[in-house]
Amino acid sequence: MKEVLNVVARDGVHLSATWYAAKNPHEKVALINSATGVRQQYYSDFAKWLASEGFQVYTFDYRGIGNSRPEDLSDALYDMHDWSVDIDAMISHINKAHPLSQLIIVGHSIGGQLIGMSNLSRQAEAFIMIGSQTPYWKNYTGWRMKLKLLWFWYMAIPVLTKLFGYFPASRLRMFEDLPAEVAKQWSRWGRNKNYIFDELPAGQKSFEALHQRTLMISFSDDTLAPLDAVHDLQHFYKNLKVEHWHLTPEDVLKKKVGHFGFFRKHMEAVLWREAIRWIEKDNATEKRRAA
Repeated sequence: MKEVLNVVARDGVHLSATWYAAKNPHEKVALINSATGVRQQYYSDFAKWLASEGFQVYTFDYRGIGNSRPEDLSDALYDMHDWSVDIDAMISHINKAHPLSQLIIVGHSIGGQLIGMSNLSRQAEAFIMIGSQTPYWKNYTGWRMKLKLLWFWYMAIPVLTKLFGYFPASRLRMFEDLPAEVAKQWSRWGRNKNYIFDELPAGQKSFEALHQRTLMISFSDDTLAPLDAVHDLQHFYKNLKVEHWHLTPEDVLKKKVGHFGFFRKHMEAVLWREAIRWIEKDNATEKRRAA
């Protein structure tokens, strides 16, 4: 069973969210943070499966994306820090709806980065980050990819955002359109070796305040989250207890996985179940320590 929700952030912005109710609920809730410009519906197969495994599951659209998009996107002054406020809104809703549950946050791409910007993510029991990385262009492999990113960060986003009043990604057949400030901020971070911390210096303490057990999953054929970029993000999460699975498509019996393949239904028998085993294994270890 799923239910469409309207969740209100602390600054009054309304977010479209979906609750996938567990069939035989246990004590865990999963919150799925989307990738940049990806609608929450993309994660529905994974969310339904988690619900069938006993998780209460929540997906949502960041402000400016999907069903959380205002009528005129060019009027929206949202940035990526505001997206972390959206995560806080979802965590607050979950705390009220499931006060005795343990929260697992699953972050895809930027969704793993935003965990560090969120004020309330420290309340989570554990994190799973899929293809989460920093966008600094020098961490990417191959001269073609580097040129593409240089064009994207220095030309496409600044020029097209100024022209349209938002970044028209859908016209380029890339992903959902982005609010102007989100796109411009993203391009600045892609040009900066120090990631977000020159612009948001207080964010460093927020990142370093997190100590949870964390599973990072990356793939050798993911050109949008190469190993150096994943390691770079891990470097900024200095105190997380990280286990990192860097996998080839052959490791999961596939020809390709890339940046989006983890969330496709055919991963159920392999990676999805292994991720659940990781949660259960580490939870059992913590219980033994407590005893």
